[in-house]
Amino acid sequence: MKVNELLTLEVVDLALGGKALARHEGRAVFLDRGLPGDTVRARVSRVKPGWAEARLLGVESPSPLRIEAPCPHFRARQCGGCSFQDLRYEEQLAAKQRQVRDTLVHLGGIAAPDVRPIRPAPEQTGYRNKMEFSFHPGADGPVVLGLHERGTFDRVFEIETCLLPSALTLEIVRRTRDFARAHAWSAYDPRAHTGVARYLTVRHLPHVAQCAVHLVAASDELAGLDEWARSVAALSGEVRTVTLLLNRSRANIASGDEERVLHGDGVIVERLLGLEFEATANAFLQTNSRQAEALYAAALEAAALEGRETALDLYCGTGTLTLLLARRAGLAVGVESVGDAVARARRNAARNGITNARFVEGESRPVLREWARGERPAPWPAAAPPPRVVVVDPPRAGLHPRVVARISELQPERVVYVSCNPATLARDVKDFALAGWRLAEVTPFDMFPHTPHIECVARLERASGGAPRPA
Repeated sequence: MKVNELLTLEVVDLALGGKALARHEGRAVFLDRGLPGDTVRARVSRVKPGWAEARLLGVESPSPLRIEAPCPHFRARQCGGCSFQDLRYEEQLAAKQRQVRDTLVHLGGIAAPDVRPIRPAPEQTGYRNKMEFSFHPGADGPVVLGLHERGTFDRVFEIETCLLPSALTLEIVRRTRDFARAHAWSAYDPRAHTGVARYLTVRHLPHVAQCAVHLVAASDELAGLDEWARSVAALSGEVRTVTLLLNRSRANIASGDEERVLHGDGVIVERLLGLEFEATANAFLQTNSRQAEALYAAALEAAALEGRETALDLYCGTGTLTLLLARRAGLAVGVESVGDAVARARRNAARNGITNARFVEGESRPVLREWARGERPAPWPAAAPPPRVVVVDPPRAGLHPRVVARISELQPERVVYVSCNPATLARDVKDFALAGWRLAEVTPFDMFPHTPHIECVARLERASGGAPRPA
């Protein structure tokens, strides 16, 4: 097999991350597009020992699993947000179920992992409570506000519609686009680093009837900002706050170092499993509220708290899981490295009247090291017993091996791992196994239909006769 060689391939599965998997003369070939059952023409783009990558040129014989995708931008192959709108939903779920199991087998070294049935999303469309839209200079025309073209960071297409956010979100995008054109806003160019308007972020929580709108810009040199904020707020009483976030760096991220509130007070409130959580511009919250409740309920069930023990929540963010754990534990302690998130977590505890939750600012590894030395990082109560349950909800990169070792030193009864990346979950489960733990069960969740993303809740317990591995 050579680069640029033309092949006819039959797609046999979907790989973790969303690429199509085919085989040619015993070699795995990963395609940028394609569905199981497709016969396709493809051009080889990369060759490695045992595998290759290829670019799809056309579908010669479509899979019987294909359906007509409802989104015009998907059908036009413009948008990179959805990967599988043309695959039956039950087949999307089956593929994700296989991917979690296969990853645990091949990367985690577990011969027969107990993977429970995947939890489908309650809605297949309209499930996103937050979306980011990008400004871009128009090609010899007016400014564009839309989504990135598939596989690019510097090309944006104007959206006709989108099936993932709310109708109000799309109204806000259209109103902002029209206002930007009428007032000659300049759009930021990510290559030349010129222009001002960068992103529009809309977080709409329909179940609590609250919406926040955040404009990210390189400066405040945009005509009519206050008028724009009033115009957006007038679309619906659900628009509680509108802010300007200033991002003067070259980093292409939809956040800012400085916030200016143009309408409201900069905060809306999410409600999950009976608790309220403040949602500010840079706060992390799950973007599928209904499925987030199912995910957190599964984590609480896996924790199996009895009401008197101590629970430790690592990578706690603004305290969502910590506060949910506190309702069932004697004491819940969250550890988070971002100071603003810790402050917000404490505010959320006060908002909900929860007094048995504590929050420690710091990286998990040094905080756990202090604990292993017999120290208690403030504001941890000196007399508090060691945790009986440890919950981890790390970023996609997963856990550092020393964090696994430090958790094991604490000798909790169980570990609950909330994962957004099956690959790093499998790697970390393997590290836990070396430290004397076994994977009891994993439940996958489809948080984002039509995309390759998979969330999981895993429960680990001490293996029979297992002992903590020395650090």
